[in-house]
Formats: sequence, C-alpha cells, structure tokens
Amino acid sequence: MGTTYHVTVSGADSSRERRAVQAAIDQVLVETERHLSTYHVTSEIALLNRDESRSWQEVSPTLFVVLKEARDVSELTGGSFDVTVAPLLELWGHKPDSSGVLGRMTFQPPTSDQLKQAHKSVGYAKLELRSVPRLSVRKTASGMRLTVDGIAPGYAVDRIVTELRDLGHANFIVEIGGEVRAAGQRPEGGPWRIAIEAPLATRREPLVGLRLRDAAVSTSGDYRDARIDADGHRYSHTIDPRTGRTTSSALTAVTVIDANAVRADAYATALMVMGTEAGLAWAQAQRVPALFVERTVQPGEWRVVESPAFAEWRE
Repeated sequence: MGTTYHVTVSGADSSRERRAVQAAIDQVLVETERHLSTYHVTSEIALLNRDESRSWQEVSPTLFVVLKEARDVSELTGGSFDVTVAPLLELWGHKPDSSGVLGRMTFQPPTSDQLKQAHKSVGYAKLELRSVPRLSVRKTASGMRLTVDGIAPGYAVDRIVTELRDLGHANFIVEIGGEVRAAGQRPEGGPWRIAIEAPLATRREPLVGLRLRDAAVSTSGDYRDARIDADGHRYSHTIDPRTGRTTSSALTAVTVIDANAVRADAYATALMVMGTEAGLAWAQAQRVPALFVERTVQPGEWRVVESPAFAEWRE
C-alpha cells in the first residue's frame, strides 16, 4: 500500500508468541495487498480496473467487504467519500507511483473539459454490488476505475486486530499509514497515548494528545501531498467526488475516532471533502468524534474545531 506499519503487543514475550504475532500480521498485509493495493498491477483491484466490461464480475470476500463498507459510507456522507474517484485523482496528478514527486514539479491542472469527461465515470451509485449467487460487482459506466486507498489501511488494521484477539491478546496498538486502533491498555497501565500531528509538511510536532482505548483514530490531511502549478497555485490532494475538483477551504486536516479503523479512515476523508462547517454538522448529527484543523494567516498557527463527542478522548 506504499506505506509503513507498526504493531505493539503487550505480553507477547516468548519467541513463539512473537512468531505467531508476526505471522498473523504478514498474512493480513499480504492478503490486503493482493486484493486491494493499487501499487501492484497484478492485484485484484488493478485487474478489475483494467476490465472494461460492464458485466457482473466475481470478486473476493476481501474486496467485496471493503467495497460494501465504502458504499455504506458514501450513502451516509452524501457522496463525499467515493471509491470511483480514481479517474479524477489521475487527472490531478495523483497516482500510486507519483506520490511526492509531482508535488515538487510544475503541475498542469486539468481543463474543465477533461474534468467533465472524467466525471462521467465517477459516482458510487454507478458501481453495483450483489452477494448472490456469488459475491460480484458491476461497473455501469465506461472508464470507471476504483481506488480503495482511502479505506484499505483501516481495513487492514481491523483485520490485524481480529487476528491478535484470536491469538488471545487483549492489549495492543496497531498502526498502518497513520491509521491507528488500540485495545486494552499499555504495559505500564492506562489507555494508550497518541498524538495528533500538527499539519506541517516538513517536520512533525504534536498538536493534540489522545487517550485511546478500544477505539480507532484516523487523520486525513492535505499538507504533505499537494500539487503546485506554474503560477504557484497549490492544489490539495483531496478531491471532491461530487464536483471533480480539489478542495480549497482553510481546512487542512480532520481526525476521526470510531470503534473501527475502516470507518474512521473513510469518515476522515469524507469530512475533509465536506469542509469544517458541513463536516462539523454531520459529525454532531452522527455523534462522531471529529477534530477539524484549519490554516490561519499566521504560519504555524491553527484554528481547531471539534465535535462535542471528541472532547472525552483528549488528554
């Protein structure tokens, strides 16, 4: 998935337990990349993207579960989260093999005509799912391509959590690409403590501390992967699937807490698209703990807004 992972398990002290934990982690990551990674041309989702037919295609339980979860979030957020957004991401210069490269080069933004054409392939309702007689999906629009990069890391985190619990572990923290889920308590006692980073592109500083127990946290931001055109205009990597354009508000990062990492992962992306005002209203209505961080005119200073449910998780 083009990222790193970190797992801490309290109590896995023997070499046998360590080997079992590592084997479980490896199994999940291999499975996730085999089915969901857009970084591998032979993955299941890459093969599905290259298939231009509009007939039903049988898919693995892994891909089906993730696509169904994504569709549920799309419906709940009014299309702010959408796995069919891949054609738009590519137009805006965001491909798995170009992350962090184009941002340092002169970028030519797409034209209105290009966006209009690509947008014909986008829309979560254009991707159909069915579970009988077999797990299958159908792309109903020409040129439709999928990306689950905004939900796959969270899915993998949840799968590792399940494996660790099956091994009998109750106290651990799992992180993949910044998506975190914690269970039980840390070795010295008390909830796991993590920091939400300030939205800085070149260095890392803590902004807000959290105490996390039996919950997941995810942050989505636009501060480390932007595109800059010849005139110096900055374009966020967050694309609004509803318009096809990059987001342009002061909002630079959103953090969400949920019981599951897969939901926290997708919600954070959706709230970045919604923006602070609409996102906060949605979070309040859904009782979702969410933190919104906006840029200010003063470099290094932030405006922080949080939903009522977020306060109980703060240090």
